[in-house]
Amino acid sequence: MAKSIEKKRENNTGYINFKKGRKSPYVALVSRRDVLDSKTSYKSIGSFKTRREAEEALANYYMNPIDYAGKIETFEQLYEAWAKDYFKKVSPSSVRTVTSTYKYCSAGYNMLIKQMGPGHIKDLMEDAYIIDDKGNKKVASKCTKERIKSMCNLMFDYAFERRLIYYNPARAFKVTHLIREIEEEKKVKQVFSPKDIKKMWKYVDVTPYTDMVLIGLYTGFRPQELAILEIDNIDLAEGSIIGGMKTANGKNRKVPIHPDIKPLVEKRYIEATELFCSDRLFNDPRSQTGIRLTYDKYRRKFEFVMADLALNGFSPHCTRHTFATYAKKSGMEPGITKRIMGHSLRSDVTEYYYTHPEFSDFERELRKLSFE
Repeated sequence: MAKSIEKKRENNTGYINFKKGRKSPYVALVSRRDVLDSKTSYKSIGSFKTRREAEEALANYYMNPIDYAGKIETFEQLYEAWAKDYFKKVSPSSVRTVTSTYKYCSAGYNMLIKQMGPGHIKDLMEDAYIIDDKGNKKVASKCTKERIKSMCNLMFDYAFERRLIYYNPARAFKVTHLIREIEEEKKVKQVFSPKDIKKMWKYVDVTPYTDMVLIGLYTGFRPQELAILEIDNIDLAEGSIIGGMKTANGKNRKVPIHPDIKPLVEKRYIEATELFCSDRLFNDPRSQTGIRLTYDKYRRKFEFVMADLALNGFSPHCTRHTFATYAKKSGMEPGITKRIMGHSLRSDVTEYYYTHPEFSDFERELRKLSFE
């Protein structure tokens, strides 16, 4: 049995045990008095390689004892504490993204954060999965794995700032290879052919949410922007939709409703306001997690449409690539196309600073759009 050597400290400042034979032999303990029988028990707040580290741990404990009171010990407890603080500072869409990402980390919920190293977080990323509503195992995509890494970076920053840990294991490694693979995948995007788009129009009343894909094709909205379009930002009389996010150029941009999709938008508008009493254009009344669409729900609907219509190899962002491709083929003014898509014009000084198109200019150019 390892010999224990104690060094006397001042009363009520804890004490340090030296456990010979251990890699981290200095054990820092703090007192916990039982009020009922006046007995004192001790709780370890960690093992350390040097006495100095143990002394620092005790000093930090008595400066911030609430952080060591057993409230934030596991990965799950850390997430709950961090999220409560973080969610106050970010948008609802960011909250949904983080909440969705956290669900993939269930294997680490009960892990003690003080015992987690870079390898544990790497395993958490690589083995991440969820069980969907149908009981099927869904493995995390590369993008989800990258989001897990980003979330852990922030969570363990939070823990480090509050002296719960002494370094951030999530920031001890990089996922450059993963980011590179994601970027390469993003570069490879297919464009819907005229035949594909005609097929969508043929089955728009047969396959649910085909209209949503078509509206995306004719507006150039990003998938996430499309999914959360608000009823209050749709003006059927004027024929416009205000939406957008992500960049300064992309936020709150006004996009004309192309004549071809106006009946589709009107139908969704009536359903949302009169049938579902929803503030969003697109809704999922069968969802168990709320009627509102999120990007994840949108992606699943998109994948269903592609599978049902036997359109292979397409991702949600292919609608934007298709819009941009056919806008150019149709002779739309590049500056108008960029403004509709929410892209930056800063590289073109004249277009950005001196050109001030009116809504009628947007309408005129969008009417040129043809998927032939």
